[in-house]
Parts: sequence; C-alpha cells; structure tokens
Amino acid sequence: MKKGISTGLVALLLSASAAFASDLNLGVKLYRDGLYSLAAKTFKENMETLEGKEFTKFYRVAYLSFLKARDYAALKKLVDFWQSRYPNFHRGELLALQTVLALKNGIPIEKAFPAKELQSLPISEKVGFFYALSQADLPPEAVYYLLKVASKSVDLKGAVKESGFLKSALERATKSNDYTLIDLIFDNYGRWFSSPEATLQFIRYLERKGRFVDALVEAQKLYKRYPNQRTRLELARAYYLNGKYDRVLKLLKNPSTPQERYLIAWTYFKMGKARLIPSVIGMDVSKPAVPQRLKVLENFYAGYFNLPELKKFYPDLYVKALIFSFSTAPLEGSVGSPHDRGYYLYERGRFSEASKALEEALQSAANSYLTPRSLYLLGRVGTVNTSVGNVVYTQLMNSYQNTPYYRESVVPAAKVYLLSGNPALAVKLLDYARRELGYDTDRVKELEAKAFVQLGDYRRAVKLLGDCRHLSGEGYTLLAFSLYQLGKGKEALSVLRKELKSSGLFPEVNGGRALFVARAVRAKDPLKGIRVNSPVVEAMEAVAFGNVKLAEQVYQRLPQRERLALALFLARYYENRDPKKAFFYIAELMNLASTDDVESFAKHYLNYLAYKTGDFTPVLFNDPYFIAYNPENAVTSISTLVAKAEDYASAGQFGKAYGLLKLALERTTSPDLRREIVYRLVELDLKQKNYSRALKDASLLPEESQKDRDLKNYLLFRTYLAMGRLVDAYSAAQKVKDVDNLPEGVRASFLAKLARYYKLTGNKERAVELTRELIERFGLKGVDYDDLVSLAILAQESGKLDLAKKLILQARKKAVKPEQVVESTFWKAAIEAQQGDIDDAIIDYLKIAYDYSKYEPWASTALYRAAQLFEQKGDYRQALKLYEKVAKLKRGTKEGEIAAKKVKSLLQRLNEEE
Repeated sequence: MKKGISTGLVALLLSASAAFASDLNLGVKLYRDGLYSLAAKTFKENMETLEGKEFTKFYRVAYLSFLKARDYAALKKLVDFWQSRYPNFHRGELLALQTVLALKNGIPIEKAFPAKELQSLPISEKVGFFYALSQADLPPEAVYYLLKVASKSVDLKGAVKESGFLKSALERATKSNDYTLIDLIFDNYGRWFSSPEATLQFIRYLERKGRFVDALVEAQKLYKRYPNQRTRLELARAYYLNGKYDRVLKLLKNPSTPQERYLIAWTYFKMGKARLIPSVIGMDVSKPAVPQRLKVLENFYAGYFNLPELKKFYPDLYVKALIFSFSTAPLEGSVGSPHDRGYYLYERGRFSEASKALEEALQSAANSYLTPRSLYLLGRVGTVNTSVGNVVYTQLMNSYQNTPYYRESVVPAAKVYLLSGNPALAVKLLDYARRELGYDTDRVKELEAKAFVQLGDYRRAVKLLGDCRHLSGEGYTLLAFSLYQLGKGKEALSVLRKELKSSGLFPEVNGGRALFVARAVRAKDPLKGIRVNSPVVEAMEAVAFGNVKLAEQVYQRLPQRERLALALFLARYYENRDPKKAFFYIAELMNLASTDDVESFAKHYLNYLAYKTGDFTPVLFNDPYFIAYNPENAVTSISTLVAKAEDYASAGQFGKAYGLLKLALERTTSPDLRREIVYRLVELDLKQKNYSRALKDASLLPEESQKDRDLKNYLLFRTYLAMGRLVDAYSAAQKVKDVDNLPEGVRASFLAKLARYYKLTGNKERAVELTRELIERFGLKGVDYDDLVSLAILAQESGKLDLAKKLILQARKKAVKPEQVVESTFWKAAIEAQQGDIDDAIIDYLKIAYDYSKYEPWASTALYRAAQLFEQKGDYRQALKLYEKVAKLKRGTKEGEIAAKKVKSLLQRLNEEE
C-alpha cells in the first residue's frame, strides 16, 4: 500500500514538473514572438519553479522579458533570488542587472557601476555584463559613462565590442542624434564596424572633426559597395565639403529628392552661380502679392480703414479705426480691446455699457497709456450712482422747486440724467441753469455740449464749446469730434493739434484722429514735433506720412503688430534704394509673422528680391529649408546648432537663431534637449513680442511627462503675462506642479510672481507660504525689483517683519532708478518703524526728504512720517520743525492741512509746558 502511494506521489510530482516546464517554455515562445508583457507575466507567475536546471535554462529569457516589459519589480525579485541561491552563476549578468536596478532607484551611474568586482571577473563574465546592459533601457549619461570607463581597459574595451553593447549604443545614439555619444564611440573605439549605417555615421564623424579628405575616401568606398540614393547623397556632400563642386553636379545630375536639389542649390551658391538656384528647387521669384491680412494692416497704418476686414483680421484695430475715423456707428458685442470699447461707448453716451467695458479693461495687466485713460473714464461714470440720483433728483425737481436745494441741484441732476441716457432732459436743465440761474460757466457749457453731441446736434455743441474761455481736455476732444461731423475737417485738425501740443487728455485718440483727418484733407504730418505715447499712433504717423526716419527710430521698441507693419513699409521703401536694408526688414517680416499667409509672403518676397539683386545670401541664411539642408549643418551636432543659435540671438539676428533652433528640434528625440530648445524658441518669440507664435511654440511640448507639462504651462504663463491676459497667465501658472521641472534660472522669479498673484487675489497666507519657500529653496537673487517690493509689503501687512526686512533689503540692493531707491528706502523705514527701530526709520525717512526732495509724494510723506516718529519719541521740537516743512510744501492740499493742524497742536503743547 505504501509503495503504491509513493509511486503515485512521484508520478504526480513528475507531472507537475512537466506542467511548470511547459509554462516556462510558453514564456520563451512568447518572448521570441515579441510578446514581452505576456512573457514577463508567465515568468513572474512561475518564478518559484526556477530551481536548479530550470533556472540555468530559463534565467536569461526571464530577465530579458522583464527588461523588455519594464517590469522592474519582477526583475528585482528574480535578481534577489539569483543573488541568494546562485550568486556565482553568470556573475557578470547578475552585476549588470543589479546596476540597472540601482539606476532605476536614482543612484548615479558612478556609484552603481561595480568597477572593482567587474575587473576581477574573467573576460567571459565581462562580456556577459555588457551583454545584459545592452538589453536594458539605460539613460544616455549612463551609456556615455560606461563607454568612457571601458575605453581605458583593454579587457573591457573588448567586452564592450563582443557583447554587442557598443553596437546598440551606436544605434541608440544614431536614432536620437546624440553626436556627443557618437563622437565618443569613434574617438575611443575606432573603425570597428561594417554595416552601411555605422559607416554613414563614421563619415559624418570625420566631417565633424574637419577630416574632409578621409570622409571623402570612406564615402567613395561606401557608394561603390552600396550604390543607392542615400550613399550617393553622402558622397555628394563629401565632395561639397572638399570643395569639389563640379563632382557634386556630375553625381547629382538627375536630382530626385529635396536634399539633393538643395545640395545642388548650395553648390551653385558656392560656385557664384546663384541665379541658377530657382530653377533647381522650383523657387518662385515673381513679385509676390501682399496677402489680404497684411494689406488690411498696411492700409490701417496708412490711414485707410477697411472696417469689415479690420473686424475680421484685427478686432482691436477695428475699434481704434472707429474711434480715429470719428465714427458714430453702433458697436455691438465684446469686439476689440475693452479699453477702446469703453472709450467708444463713453463718447457715444452709452455710459452703462462703457462702465462694464472699463471695469473689464482694468482687470487685465496695466498698460502705461490705456490704463490711466480707463481709470479716468471709469471715475467719470462710475462715481455717480445714477439709480439713486434719478430717484432723489426727480423728487427734488417735482416737489421742492421753491427751496434753495432745488437751485443747487439743477446741474448735478442734469449730469445724472445725462449719464442715465436722457440727454434731452439734461439739455433742458442745463439751458435753464445757464439762462435763468446764472450758471453760465465753461464746465456747464461743456456738459450741455456733451448732451447735444449725444442728441446728434453738433452745431449747437460747437457753438457752446466755442463760447468757452477755457476748454478742458475733454472739451477740446468733443469740439474736434463735432467739427468733423459738420464736415469741417481742417478746423477739427487745428483743434486736435492745439490739444496735443498741450499734452492734454486722450493723446492716442486725438493723435490717431489728427493723422486720419490730415490724410483726408491732404495736410502735412500734424504730429511733427509732438510726441504721442502710443505704439499705434507712432507707427501710423511713420507709415501714413512716409516718415522713414521715425519708423527706424521707433521700430525696435514697438509691439509685434506695429513692427510687422513697419517692416513691410521699410522693406518696400528700401527695395530699390538699399537692398541690404530691405533684406533685413523682409527677414524681420518673416520672423514676426504669426500666420502662414504672412510668413509665406515674406519668404516669397525674400526670394523675389534675391533674384532681382542676384544676392541669395539672405535667402540661404534665413529660409528654414536652406538652413535645414545646408551641407555644413548636416554634420553639425545639435549642441553646436543650439550654441550657434545663441550667438545669432546675442547679435540680434533672431531669425537665423530661430531657424537653427527649429532645425535642432527636428533632429533630436531627447526629451531634455527638446525642452531646452522649445524654451529657447519661446524666449526668442517673447523678445520679438510675437505672442501668437510663442503660444504655438509652447504647444510643441507634448503632454507625456510632468516635466513637459510643467514647462509648457510655465511658457504659457510667461506668454499670457506678456500679453496682459492675467487670468489665463495665472491659470497656467497654477498648473505647474513642481517648480524643479523649470529651468534653474527662472524658478525663483516664477515663485515670486505666483506669490504676488495669490496676494492680489486675497490669499495672503498662501502668498506668504510661497515667499518663505522661495527664500529657503532659491534665495532672492533671481527675483526682480517690483516683486520684491510687493512681497515685502505683503509680509509687513501680515506682521512677518523679519521676512519683510529680508525682502526690502534685497529690493534696495536691486534698485537702479532713483524712483526705486526712494520707494525701497521708504518701505525699509516703514518696516523699521514697525519693528521698533525708530532712529533707523527716522534716518531713512530723512534720507528721502533731503537727498530725493523732488520725488513726490515720497519726499513730503517721508518728512511727515519722520515728524510722527519724533512726536512718538516725545521729541516735540524736532517734530514741530518737520511738520512746519510739510505744511509749507503741501500748502493747499489735504496733507498740508493735517500738517498745519499738527503744528498748532504742538505749539500749544510746548507753550503749555513752558
């Protein structure tokens, strides 16, 4: 009976063993068919059966399956089992797998590499070590390090070759265009290969090293052995780099690919036969037609407004065109800039809608010339509660006409009715106030004239305004508008010039209108000798009146749209006068283009002028295709292309820099390099204020990794911030999950701006938290002055005085302009006073008062604060002296009155003490 049981058990075990072996054999078959994930799953589920002979038979396929499937947890389990049970079995492969796992755990290759133990192993184990590594997905820096170390040992050098590691390294480097690794391989391992692909890489390596003759010999051998299109192109390029241009043309007699045709084009250029280039590559050298989009832009700055087309292509300029052309057309929807929309609606008497547009405008980034205008207008319409005013004044007008309050309320009531959209009633009240109540002042006349404008009665508006002795800035603008509506363009122009000369209100509006009217009445440049702080008006003056000197003076500091118009204007002007300058502005046009039609036109224009002048140099060094197919660039490493781009950018040649960076981006698959290049592309876009292209270039980053997503959102943040789209900017900023994924040089600045955003939105705790993180992790060197001051004030308001002091001291170090010195010193003194350092605070306040007395309101406020601190200390005589100074300096103002009261109270106190 026992014998029967024993026999049955043995049979069962043998059956189970056969079953397990069957599963492991299935894993082998799955691996051979490339089903790595299934193979890895099979070996992982049967790992406990890998004992004895089974282990020696299946271990390699098992770890190869895990490597291919990237199942490092299963690999670790196998390696631990291997180390514990069979530590000396194929020791080299085991060490290799331990190295792979160490790298996956973040251990640097320098520490993970088992140098001493590997050197002690026999050559067969060294080969096994590198064989296993050749199957792993190693980071580029690890491959570079391993090959560098191996090149210094005869045994390891041989093992690297024999194991296939060197071959796989070259294949990987070729695929990713890693020229640094390719050069290392050929520098240290020589000509060890035989495949056509490796030979091609060797030829390019020789060319990178300047060994053109050797490269030509290799290319000739390769073409002779493998005569095909690719080796023919390689030989032709070798001929080109050796200056054998006739041989290039002979070899590429019948070009069939773009690479071959562009190589012939470069050859003709070198031979001085550039006029043959168009026929080779099919270049259109006819004079190009300006695309409709660009024509509309050009006409706008020339003073001719195609309103439907402007609305289609340039909504912002559409609203400006309505304003500049004195239009009375209705404006519907949210077209154009809210700043301009608010002004247009205000002038047309649609005050409620104007108020909403102006509020929207003030939520965007501050603009030096539009924001103050919108603040002023919002103050005019937003400080009057028309709902309450209508109720109050209607009751007063109807029921209390025989009281003194009625008389005093007539003009304010008229203003409320006007702002409520009832200009007819406003006119009646104002006419009554002037004729019956004696309120015949300039301000009342202006208000009535404004009501007549809303009613479309421009004659009566002009008469009233003409009767004023001293018109306000708004009055002059209203007078010019009314005169134009009456067909009196020359008179309107005279009024506009007078207002502009006095640096009055609405300089952009009146400047644009003056230019528009001057073109219409064929007058000379109305802004000659008058500076109007508006990019639109400056560009418009230059184009409309053909002022080339002005165009060149303002070109570099204007935004992208205005530069685009000026680039076209200047290119056309210089086309026959100075082709070199024309080439420069056409290249600018190409680099500023944010749409395909404009970019295509610029390229076509460049080709036309090149053929016309016989100078193809600007085409070859600005056109992306010529840059991409330049035979010299073909053998240039990506790092060299990026370095060349940096040199061009430093020299202000942004177009060439951009072209090289795009070429480098096309050639690399390295995620790190791609991130670096896209970052540089967007930087170039922002320098040129080409925000549309910046948004496109930022989108070149994929969404595959957190690093990509973080950098993409940072670049979007930077671009939206530059565009003034604050909501979009900080929406993108909040999506950045890890600031360490950003370039090192921008991390501090980014955190500072994000902290400042949280301050603005009222989340002060988060803002302070980010500020502390900023200081602890990155310091304050990378933070700009404005952010430092803003965060210092935040910290002071939050009672974090030590933090505030650190921030303001750094701001004081960064202060360059006198205004910045004054501002930072003022807040430093305020923080010192709050900390109880009264004497230090007084000294800093008095530095401002004595050394920067012309910088108001800082100087007088600092003097007042110093007086307060003296008073706080009980030094009343010193306080009295300073209060007296403030009272004298600010006489007639609220601050002066307060200081004067302080003088009286202190004198009284001192007299009582005596």
